[in-house]
Amino acid sequence: MNLLIVDDEELTREGLLGSIDWNSLGIHNIYQADDGMNGLALAKKYRPEIILSDVRMPRMNGIEMAEKIRETVPDSHIIFMSGYSDKEYLKAAIRLKAISYVEKPLMPAEVEEAIREAISSDKILKLSRDSASRHLQEASGKLALKVTYPISDEGISSIEKDFAALGIQTRPSAYFVTVMIKIVGGMHSLENEHQENLPASLGAIIGQHRLHGIYASKQDEYLIYHIFSPEKPASSQMRKLAEAFSGCLSFCPCFYIAIGKTVSGPAKIFDSYNSAVILLQSSFFYECGTILETGKEPANKVPGFLEAVVPAIHEALSSKNRQETDNAAAKLYASLAGNRSVLPNHAKDLYYKLFMELYEAASANYIKLPETDGGFETILDHISRSSNLSSLHQLLRSKIELFFTALEEGTEKNSTVFLIEDYIGRNYQNENLSVKDISEHVFLSSTYVCTVFKNETGRTLNQYLTEYRMEKAKKLLLDPRYKITDISAKVGYSDGNYFGKTLKSTQAFHLLNTGSRM
Repeated sequence: MNLLIVDDEELTREGLLGSIDWNSLGIHNIYQADDGMNGLALAKKYRPEIILSDVRMPRMNGIEMAEKIRETVPDSHIIFMSGYSDKEYLKAAIRLKAISYVEKPLMPAEVEEAIREAISSDKILKLSRDSASRHLQEASGKLALKVTYPISDEGISSIEKDFAALGIQTRPSAYFVTVMIKIVGGMHSLENEHQENLPASLGAIIGQHRLHGIYASKQDEYLIYHIFSPEKPASSQMRKLAEAFSGCLSFCPCFYIAIGKTVSGPAKIFDSYNSAVILLQSSFFYECGTILETGKEPANKVPGFLEAVVPAIHEALSSKNRQETDNAAAKLYASLAGNRSVLPNHAKDLYYKLFMELYEAASANYIKLPETDGGFETILDHISRSSNLSSLHQLLRSKIELFFTALEEGTEKNSTVFLIEDYIGRNYQNENLSVKDISEHVFLSSTYVCTVFKNETGRTLNQYLTEYRMEKAKKLLLDPRYKITDISAKVGYSDGNYFGKTLKSTQAFHLLNTGSRM
């Protein structure tokens, strides 16, 4: 498979080449271009399946280049990269059938995910071409996806024929509304029964509301319904339909529903779809289960406080002022909740900085905050996985509460004990971790370290290390994906048998199912 990287920054291009294992993805030929003009020339020459392109570049920008590439390499899968949140670029990306839109600064994991998505789309495209016949549902899904792109005047008759082939007669004056459902975690995260029955259940609801629709799924995470009716549906009718959808999704932990604008004629379905996509861009800032509607945008919140929140939190924590810390965090949440102008990654970055300020303040006061399944790295993972602002803010509030409770109760640890426990927390996976390593870290003798730790905690260093490792093992045992050998290695044991004996002495041994974990 061929890949073309187009970016005017050499550092970005080289960084992409070195940060992803392209061979493992099945990409063996990679070409580079430093602007849109050169990118277009290389695309015509090598006809890459995937194009990873910057948006703003000299001579010819990424949008212009993609438009011209579509004329000669229509089946290429385009992924745009940009640090800008201009909605016009998002609209253009959708219009050009871009497979994804990756925000800068680039995260290798996000780029790799977009590439995998493009590879998957390419495979689907090739398989569909080889298919001699399609079932009615497949044809409906194809049409549902087809109308998510702009339709030319010449293409209108083709769309009408596609509808007719499905037994659907649409008038040029018929009204259409796109309703999109975002399943956080993807359809694959649902039980098989729900995956199989959900489309039919939602289709039945459409009929119950005296409406018609065609359906398609996209990227595993999105369900797209193009609703149509000879009469213009009232906004209240569409709201009731969305509420019925919501009731049908009660088994889903987190989802969002976006109602696009009402349009007239099949040629305008793209406009309704486009408006629904833009609504879902802001779903992160709403509670799970929210129904987003066009024409009901909140007053644009001034994001001026966003840049000042980190210094404000830093000052409040440094002065140990709980009220000011709570106020700053609450003000940040109020500024972001329900907004449609700030990008989710910008908000996540702000919250990550606040968590770091909090952990640094805790460290400075010899307070050990309970981990979110393991240190800073897991905090970052938690932020990345957060489906909405509310869950992220609740975690921040809980950590702030723990910090100030520890301050008020005077539960600060002895500085030496704190440093020891912190070091163990960051190095417990090292099977060779020893008392000597720990004592060298705190610049004290091994004998003194053991004595201080025993006097302060009532446990020896080795007891604490073993207990710490077993607590980590308990959490891993709850995940059936991990084998015993994997778990033992992750918690610092190279000998699986010894790990098993140690585990057997704890209450977690009942979690061990050796038959399925060997």
